[in-house]
Amino acid sequence: MASLIALTGRFGTDPEEFGGDKGARASFRFASTEWEQGEEHTDWYSVSCFGRLAERIIQQGGKGKKATLWGRLRLRKYTTRNGEERMDARVTANHIEWTEPKGAPTVEPKYGADSYYKGGATQQKPASDPDDECPF
Repeated sequence: MASLIALTGRFGTDPEEFGGDKGARASFRFASTEWEQGEEHTDWYSVSCFGRLAERIIQQGGKGKKATLWGRLRLRKYTTRNGEERMDARVTANHIEWTEPKGAPTVEPKYGADSYYKGGATQQKPASDPDDECPF
């Protein structure tokens, strides 16, 4: 059984093109990062897509490119040769939207210590109200 998923993040690799008698297929790695209590957490996904969407991703996608994609998620548990148990997250994408303008740099911006929200906003910390005498 598959689950629906929406991911916002960046391409971790350039899309690989696979041709065949059933049409185009693209495969790539995708990283989705979130900030929780000041800590960065990145999840990696193996993504495949087919047909016209695959052609579009091959033409426009690339390592570091920011996008939001929707699709079906399948989780697979497996054991490595060393006996370690691992989980693999595979997504079959059926829609994508680019979340940065064409020609924009594909490098993740660096955030300073004064950044209010490290998830992407450049808003500064709000100034404290001098009339506020509440200790908490």
